This record gives sequence, C-alpha cells and structure tokens, in this order.
Amino acid sequence: MPRKLPPFSALRAFEAAARNGSFARAAVELDVTATAVSQHVKGMESWLGEALFERHSNGVALTPRAERLLPEATRLLDDIARLLPPAAQEDQTVSVTISAPRAFADGWLGPHLAEFQTANPGVMVHVETENRHGHFEREQDSDLIIALTPTEKSGLLSELLFEDAIMPVCTEQYRDLLGLRSLADWTAVTLLHDGLWEGDWQQWSQLQTSAASKPATLDWTVGPRYPNHWLLLEAARQGRGIAMVHLALAATSLADHSLVPLTEEPVSTGQSYHLIRHRGHRSPAAIQLRAWLLQALRTADHRPAVCPAV
Repeated sequence: MPRKLPPFSALRAFEAAARNGSFARAAVELDVTATAVSQHVKGMESWLGEALFERHSNGVALTPRAERLLPEATRLLDDIARLLPPAAQEDQTVSVTISAPRAFADGWLGPHLAEFQTANPGVMVHVETENRHGHFEREQDSDLIIALTPTEKSGLLSELLFEDAIMPVCTEQYRDLLGLRSLADWTAVTLLHDGLWEGDWQQWSQLQTSAASKPATLDWTVGPRYPNHWLLLEAARQGRGIAMVHLALAATSLADHSLVPLTEEPVSTGQSYHLIRHRGHRSPAAIQLRAWLLQALRTADHRPAVCPAV
C-alpha cells in the first residue's frame, strides 16, 4: 500500500519554522526567502487539512497540533540526516536577489558586480529589473531593492544611498580638438543621449540659461541615442561626442580621466537613490551585499575628478 506522505520541502519548512518560532529565521537557516517558507508551510497545512500556526502581526505561534508534531518531525529529519551519506563536496554557494531600475542596473550595478563577486565568491547575485510597465515582477521576493523614492510599506526600511546629479563630459582630446573652453564654444558638438533618460540634456540646458556663461544655441534633442548608460559612457570614451552623464554611474571614468567634465559644478536632478530592505535581513548574503553597496556608493566621490580646461 503506497504511503501517504507530505512533500519533503513542506515538512522541512514546517520543522524549521516551528523550531525557530519564526518564518524569517527559518528562511535564513534554509537559505530561502520567508515567502517560500510561508508557501511550503501552507502546503503542509493543506495536506493535513488544518492550521499549524496562528499568524499574528508580530509573529506566529504553534497550534496544539503543531506542538505535538514538532518533536516527531525533528526526530524524523535527524534520522534521515544520519542515514544519508554526506555529499562528496557540499556546494557552499548562496544566492541573493536585488531589484533595481534598469538604468541603474545597466549603468552601475552590472559593471561593478564583478568587484563584489571577486570579494564574495560564495554569493550568487540575481538582478531583477523593471518590466515594461515600470514595476518589478518579483519585488516581494527581492532581498534588496534600489529605488528612486523611499518606501512607506510596513516591514521595510529605506536608506539613502546618494543624491542624483548630471554633468556633460567628453574625452580630453575631444574637448581640446574642438576648443571647448566655455559653453559658448559649443557650435559643432555632437550630443550623446541615454535613451532611458531622454530629458537629461533639456533639464540641464534649462538650468544653464541663468548662468553667466550661457551655452550656444543648440537643439538639445538631436544626437545619437544609446540604450543604457554603460553604452553611453563607452561612446563618449571613444570620442564620439559629449555625453550627459549621471555622476554616480560615471565616477570610474572620471576618476581614471578617460572622461573629463565640461563644467565645474554638477546639476541636481532632484532625485535620490535609496536602498530598501526588509526589517531583519533575510540571509547573510543580503547582509554582505548591502554592506558592499553602502561602502561603494556612500563613500564614493560623485563629484568630478578633474576640472575642465578654461
């Protein structure tokens, strides 16, 4: 007669959650999300036909049935662990998911993730970006979220990463070849655009109209478009024209002098980037990634590394 057994993942999630008294702590132990633990526990409850946890706003409590079941479930899992031989080589890789706007993911996070992976070889980072409607597909499952506005959702915390600012840049050779000593010299320049930030040049030019040195009359909408900030920076580094860059995304190019600023002061976009996380980290991997992001973005000097020639 076939045995009627619950799914192993459901039994394992129940035992960890009941023993820890928390879905969040069970998720850290099992290296999954708290949402996954909750779904597995619901599967166990569905299989039994009754609730195993009393869910409250400040946590969960075991039902009488769960209290009776927990010791047996723990003994059973311990017996399985003793019976099965250990793996020849346990995979130590853990994963963490971060959601970010596509422009930030393409312009900064993607190019810099190699630094984090080198320092943390046992952590696999999954990057989730916005869909065509501007929303994250699996935001509730993300360990960390980078957003342009702080959150007001219960259970989430926001930390300011940096204030966003823009500035025109090009190569030193392009600047000197066209004699770009001031904005008035911009008579034969090529403007490079990020397709995800179509309004950058117009926003910057409007704020320059009250400056003592006004730019030449240009059509700020004309010029080649690039699908992300990384390709925009690469085009500027190849001497194809002047790019309107976001300083945090262009910090490396400014620091190594492959690009130079054409004005002394950046212009604020009025936006700021925030790191959003759950109260109480979901995993040690999330703690590592958050620490690296704060170090890399908060301590970086997002101002120009060199001043333009005048």
